[in-house]
Amino acid sequence: MSAELPLNWILEKTPKGRDELATRANHLTPGQRNLLIMADGNRRVAELLKAGADPERCLLALRGLLEEGYLVRNAAAFSPDAPVSLFATDAPQQTPHALLIALVEEQFGAQAPRLVQKIEQHPDTPEGHAAAVQACVKFIRLFIDEKQAQAFAQRAQELLPD
Repeated sequence: MSAELPLNWILEKTPKGRDELATRANHLTPGQRNLLIMADGNRRVAELLKAGADPERCLLALRGLLEEGYLVRNAAAFSPDAPVSLFATDAPQQTPHALLIALVEEQFGAQAPRLVQKIEQHPDTPEGHAAAVQACVKFIRLFIDEKQAQAFAQRAQELLPD
């Protein structure tokens, strides 16, 4: 990776990054862990660099997280006004159930199988999709994190047809 990291890139966790947050298996430093938590697919590198007292150390930590596979650039966020959705270009080819399953797998790593079960318990109808999203939001809120539940609900709404 080059010495410079574009400030307008939007970074998000990979499955490896989400698993690290859940297990702490690789013993990241507190600064690395904080940046990993903050890289939610909505924040630009410039915003992440302001998270610590030393932007240069934050930049080094972000580069390391990218190189080690904990973070990845959100490819769908290529312009400042682009909606944050990795599936926007695939939407016409996939069913709403498949889109929701891809979203939970992308966003929640180790917790994804339990969320996939919740999606599959509901019919592949607009009402079923809404119920599946609500069931997932409730699970995420209870067992993972309130902010992630809100982010999931927003992204699911962007993915699903009206």
